[in-house]
Amino acid sequence: MRSLLCCETEYEEHFRRILWRFAEDGISYAEIRLAMNYGFAIQSGDGNNENNHAGMVQLLADILNGEHPKIQASGLAFYGVKFIYACLRSIPKERMKWCMNTCIELKQKFPDLICGFDLQGQDIPELLHMRARIDELGLDLPFIFHAGETQDHGSDTDTNLFDGILLGTKHIGHGFSIIKHPLLMKLCNEWNIAVETCPISNEVLGLCPTTKAHHPILLSNCVPCSDPGSWGASVLSHDFYQALMRSNNLSIPGLGVIAEWSIEHSCMNFDMQEKVYKDFEEKWFVFCQWIIDAYGQQWPAEPEIHVDIKVPADIDKCQGNLYF
Repeated sequence: MRSLLCCETEYEEHFRRILWRFAEDGISYAEIRLAMNYGFAIQSGDGNNENNHAGMVQLLADILNGEHPKIQASGLAFYGVKFIYACLRSIPKERMKWCMNTCIELKQKFPDLICGFDLQGQDIPELLHMRARIDELGLDLPFIFHAGETQDHGSDTDTNLFDGILLGTKHIGHGFSIIKHPLLMKLCNEWNIAVETCPISNEVLGLCPTTKAHHPILLSNCVPCSDPGSWGASVLSHDFYQALMRSNNLSIPGLGVIAEWSIEHSCMNFDMQEKVYKDFEEKWFVFCQWIIDAYGQQWPAEPEIHVDIKVPADIDKCQGNLYF
């Protein structure tokens, strides 16, 4: 599959279909992790040239600019996508530094498209230098790390939760083992760090047997999906359904709150967040009204309860007793 998708024509068509699937599933905005490992390139259609990382982003930008108006013209609400530059931490440090520098260069070249940087694996000291460089250039380029993607306690994958939070990550991808660290949960709450928990992905990866055993769902500030195309799932609907079925404590209004959180914790600027939130609120009211119209008549009306409360004349002298 990778060799097929590394061809320019297939790469473009794959991304084009992703955009339409997002919009058709009701997703109005997405932040996509791009696999930007060292040396990864896309072959041109004739096979004679390669598109480097900058060329890959330019290809995607051209497709986005071409498809965005078409999606909106079809009547679907869609505000586009941004990209998270993602690479593996298992590569040698020199190659890692190259990826970091490339990410910064891409942010400068595509400021409205590159929205974050992610490393998949153990955190490394070079991230401190990258953070300093980003601050020096005045770029809005947050870290968005995978961390805690394990059942272990004390392993490298578990302890990189500490590194990610101390490095100021905006989101934590998966964060499955964070339940074992009450202090980190408290810091995520206080510092407004979103936990991106993926119900179906965590089942497929063997982190939990069923969604009912998926405890981080209670902590999450979003419910993004992870690699849904790998098992033929929809882009997000199935994850939301699994979250809804997981517990009686998470109702349809709860899903609405999670959707609102996904807007709040996105990398959109404030004005765009306000616009997207307003659009979501309007559609949410329409959705709730549809539920009432479609299913409300199936349930008997709640009986009205009338309670007569007799207030004694000397109410000021009472010690909290009321008479019914």
